[in-house]
Amino acid sequence: MIKLKIIYNYENRIWELFHQDLIDKIACNHNIYDLIVTAHAIAKLIKPAQIIFVPQNLMKEIVINEYME
Repeated sequence: MIKLKIIYNYENRIWELFHQDLIDKIACNHNIYDLIVTAHAIAKLIKPAQIIFVPQNLMKEIVINEYME
């Protein structure tokens, strides 16, 4: 299962989308909704995939959606 993680960058005040195996971000946006839509489009192409939201103040990941083959 490939994880796409959505994380807020407080320094740049922007939402960022990361692939679990890549160091660089895939996409970024000031609007989290637009970034979630982008993540859904990417996840559908690379199934099986999970879209994960990582809140900065919790030590837990939240699964937004899963795409299976």
